[in-house]
Amino acid sequence: MEKVLFCKIASMIWYKGVCPKDKPFNGGKYPRETGDCGEGRNFMPVQTEDGEMCFGFVEPKRGKSGYINQLRIENIRGGNATATDDAVDDICVIWCATTNLNETSVMGWYKHATVYREIQELEYEDGDTQGYNVEAKSENCVLLPRETRHRHIWNAPVAKTKGYGFGQSMLWYASEPEAASFVERLLKNMEEYNGDNWLNEYPPELDP
Repeated sequence: MEKVLFCKIASMIWYKGVCPKDKPFNGGKYPRETGDCGEGRNFMPVQTEDGEMCFGFVEPKRGKSGYINQLRIENIRGGNATATDDAVDDICVIWCATTNLNETSVMGWYKHATVYREIQELEYEDGDTQGYNVEAKSENCVLLPRETRHRHIWNAPVAKTKGYGFGQSMLWYASEPEAASFVERLLKNMEEYNGDNWLNEYPPELDP
């Protein structure tokens, strides 16, 4: 069984940083009130000592006091993490969002990713910082082109209509038995995907 984690994030086009032509939407209260989001750079390759990487953020469940809970990596489908591990490796992380057509769809994925229990911090050369809890080599990351995301093969399930899938949490562990065939089919579509990868596509105002 492949180790898989589904993460729901705000909807954006390029995920290279919030800018006038790429503002987050359908991401909950924080993006709606601030115009910003922690996942805004989820598909922006960063050069590091370990090579070119992508650093992703998904918000774990927020408690009533406002405290952000840990990501329960021990619940990851097919994983072998325990409740005391700080991280788990070789996870296929599938990033999903609610699009402008009000569909919950796959935006892209990281293969062979490391998922952290606690939020980590990345500091850029300009002093800006980014919180993240998922990382992967950029060569293992795919951002689907905007229009491709609307194809039915990239639909992500919602529990309210499917009986399995995303509920109120931004995390879905795909642990329901009835989800097995969906996960298998989606992984096959990912493996066979040979279309464009927008990982190195930028909005005009941010194009390096």
